[in-house]
Amino acid sequence: MERNIQTRAIVLSVRKYGELHKALTILCPDLGLLDVIIFGGRKGKKTALAPLFSINDLQIYHNPVKKEYSVTEGVSTFIPQAINEDLGCTYTAAFFCEILTKSPTDEPNQTFVLLENALTELEKRPQLRRRITISFIWNLMQISGTAPDLEACPVCDRRYSDDEVLHFSNPMIVPCCRSCADSEYLVLPPGARRYLRYTAGMDIASSVEVQLSEAAESRIYNYMLRWAGLFSQTQLRTLNELLNF
Repeated sequence: MERNIQTRAIVLSVRKYGELHKALTILCPDLGLLDVIIFGGRKGKKTALAPLFSINDLQIYHNPVKKEYSVTEGVSTFIPQAINEDLGCTYTAAFFCEILTKSPTDEPNQTFVLLENALTELEKRPQLRRRITISFIWNLMQISGTAPDLEACPVCDRRYSDDEVLHFSNPMIVPCCRSCADSEYLVLPPGARRYLRYTAGMDIASSVEVQLSEAAESRIYNYMLRWAGLFSQTQLRTLNELLNF
């Protein structure tokens, strides 16, 4: 790998690194997840470089001896304001970043575009954060190849009826028919299934335009959050914050 790298990057997390520096986890469309250091990033003019949830054009130096990456220059093309001013949106953006950090895919470019779209929509329309979250999770499952088609039970292959309530298979981490279910933890009503089928393949900006009643939105939102927790197969700190918000 070249020593000087130019890339776009979304900042997923920021933490202290020594007394004067800060470390970031970033998502790049070409490099995927990467841990980088901003030397002097906690004091002076570099404190404003690459804030949390921002989208940036970065110049990165790779030190192959120390196996270390450091940011030498950068320009932020997107810095969230509405997200940081709204607690629900802050939790939501943090959830997006955490699930991508803990459940990386083999498609960093698609994942980058998905997160970029989710953050820009959340900044632009914070009142639609629940629909944006539903679409983000649903798109992430499709990118990773783990989304079921919702037309037939993945266990017994029986096609669902239009008005059938779906239950859940924990071993397969997917909705299934009641006969094949081993859990009552997640139940997907017919209307929610129709919404997911209709919005499959839509980008976030298009899917949030599909109208939902407040009750249906809340039901699908909570279902998708719990499904994401199982899908990620790891403990998500931000999940409980969203479920309890």
